[in-house]
Amino acid sequence: MHLEWLIEAYQQLKDKNFFNNYFVKLSGDQQLQRDIENGKSADEIRASWQNDLEAFKAIRAKYLMY
Repeated sequence: MHLEWLIEAYQQLKDKNFFNNYFVKLSGDQQLQRDIENGKSADEIRASWQNDLEAFKAIRAKYLMY
């Protein structure tokens, strides 16, 4: 995911209604929207995902066949 592009688009269109319900549906919740609105960098946002990704990988490992 190119978060840098998303952040840049938000910064350029800040006065307009950038986020909508469809964005929230695609991202899963409003956390990504809040992070972008609060000015977090792409690296900071990706770092915030690491714990959840590790938990997912641990669960996923049980179901890998190869």
